[in-house]
Amino acid sequence: MVDRVDGPVRYAAPALPPDQPVETGRYVDALRRSKLLIALIVVPLVGAVLLVSLLLPEQYQARAKIVLETTADPLQARDSESVQSRLATIDALLTTRDTRSRAAARLSGETAATLEGKVASSVDPRADIVDIVATDDTAEGAASIANAVASTFLAQQNRAQQERLNRARATLREALAELEGRKGQQVETERAAIRERLTDLNVSAAGSGAELSLAEAAEPPSAAFSPRPVRNAVFAFFAALFVAALVVLARAQLKPRVSGAREVSRLLDLPVLAEVPHVRRPLGHRPQTLSSAEYEAYQTLQASLRQRLPATGQRTILVTSALHGEGKTEVTAALGLVLSQALHRTWLVSADMRWPRLHELFDVDQTPGLSEVLVGAQNGGAAGIFELSAARTGSGFLHVLASGSTPPDPAQLLASDALDSFFEEIKESEYDYVLLDGPPLLGLVDSQVLAQRVDDVLIVSRPDRETPESALALRELLERLEVEPLGVVIVGARASRHSYLPG
Repeated sequence: MVDRVDGPVRYAAPALPPDQPVETGRYVDALRRSKLLIALIVVPLVGAVLLVSLLLPEQYQARAKIVLETTADPLQARDSESVQSRLATIDALLTTRDTRSRAAARLSGETAATLEGKVASSVDPRADIVDIVATDDTAEGAASIANAVASTFLAQQNRAQQERLNRARATLREALAELEGRKGQQVETERAAIRERLTDLNVSAAGSGAELSLAEAAEPPSAAFSPRPVRNAVFAFFAALFVAALVVLARAQLKPRVSGAREVSRLLDLPVLAEVPHVRRPLGHRPQTLSSAEYEAYQTLQASLRQRLPATGQRTILVTSALHGEGKTEVTAALGLVLSQALHRTWLVSADMRWPRLHELFDVDQTPGLSEVLVGAQNGGAAGIFELSAARTGSGFLHVLASGSTPPDPAQLLASDALDSFFEEIKESEYDYVLLDGPPLLGLVDSQVLAQRVDDVLIVSRPDRETPESALALRELLERLEVEPLGVVIVGARASRHSYLPG
């Protein structure tokens, strides 16, 4: 890159590309909507660890301490390297087979092999102390093992030290015996030096204590060292939580979900008419109970529909979604309730014969329903369907038609001429709005047949259930069907805790 200014030409380094932002919000959303998956990973793992910990036999630990005493001149500097080397040697000798064999001889039912997994040692270089840690099924057994190993090792070291002193004395005495019978000044000098060394050796042996001594004997512990179910469960919880988070984030990377309303609108090329909070309720709840945030969202949806639709005339609207479980039935029920409260004559039709739920929300009988109406139309007996199968609920402005009994082939029934007769009956009715709760569009012919017969289509999308691939597939399907939906209703916003009970 060249910058031209008055004077010599200056070459500027090219700007580095901006760093890509880390999509933390997407990952947080992935963790939030995967709470069930995280629980399915964490709970079994923690439960298994807790169960195993409770079933394991109790183990007790006892500790004996050996101190290394230095006998050097106080005025002489301490050689830290030699002390460290000596401590390391003691640490290694404490758990040798010879030490374990001698200690096992003092214990009943123990051998060098059984003590191998029960005895361990460690060094505290700051205090010149060696810890002997013994583990056993009983508190008394752990203390006995630790004390037996400590006393056995100390006895070995004392014997070894005494043997070194005896060998030194014997060597000096032999040297003194070789000088017997000889004369001369040099011989007398050597004889005096040997006697002096013998005296010093005896005085040193008598005045100095053992290099190693027992600083603290092991006592039977009051509580078991292991297992510790609570501690193990806490560790397992955090470990399982970490593993679950990795699984969720990896899953989000391999199969990303739609991030929110803006991305849904962009992928479908449709406007967002309303964002409805998703509130978890017990199975079979009534739509008459809405949170304040939900009620405001449906009021916004009603206003958006009335703005986009003609002021006069009946409108038949198919409420559907790309996938199953995105909340289309709840949207159909609540929207119908709000429209009826605004004194619009509204008819809700459960056209989802595969996963019918609309009749449960309004507590009406599933039969007779739409399937009986269509079968009756095929047999030439569709007259009076509104009087027979429209169950009144709430005010006099809201009627509900259930799905009826499940037919062997719902797609074939909906594709028959009986559906045209049904829509002709709808046009002759006095309803302002007819809302059809249809099955999902992707993978099923049912809603595709309905979408080509209704006046308008309303798409319900729950971003945490939908992927960019499914959204694009829905957009391509709508283009092939030459259907232009009114817009998208987003389900999944965070709800308010306050509730509103419409009258």
